[in-house]
Amino acid sequence: MKKSIFTLVLVYASVVVFAQGLGVGIKAGANFANLSTDNFSNSSITSYHAGVYANINFSEKWGVTPEVLWSAQGAELNNLKLKTDFVTVPIMIRWRVIELISLEAGPQFNFLTSADLDGNDVKDDLKNNTYSVAVGALVHLPLGLNGGVRYIIGMTDLTEDDSNELKDRTFQIYVGWTLFGAK
Repeated sequence: MKKSIFTLVLVYASVVVFAQGLGVGIKAGANFANLSTDNFSNSSITSYHAGVYANINFSEKWGVTPEVLWSAQGAELNNLKLKTDFVTVPIMIRWRVIELISLEAGPQFNFLTSADLDGNDVKDDLKNNTYSVAVGALVHLPLGLNGGVRYIIGMTDLTEDDSNELKDRTFQIYVGWTLFGAK
């Protein structure tokens, strides 16, 4: 009996919450990552990101989209490949310009999980937590599908070393699918 009551309360709460403008989805895409630096010659690498998001709509035009993503990034520095993996948490404010297109901007919090420089673990040489600013655009498609582009600018230095400064610069292209709730 308790299980049935709990299930009914959970279903009712879900219906109420989703009727108010909350949706949940998944997304994945390509990262074209690089690092801003004055000390090294550098070039970008191509990698990926994937994760989940929630759409929280305040009105027909405005909303916020928090996400939790796994993001592989890095760059080639002086012909050495630096690969970094982060759990990123962007919190994007969305403005729906027209029914089909939204613009978005917001902070992104990055949590370093691994760092490899040509086969050597360099995680201890990098900061565990950094933050960035992200801007982008999103196209809303039928059936909850969407696609977008985003540019992420690192605001904090990745290195623990004061003599070098490395800041993330990542361009993303992605597709998403709002599984249920608000689009």
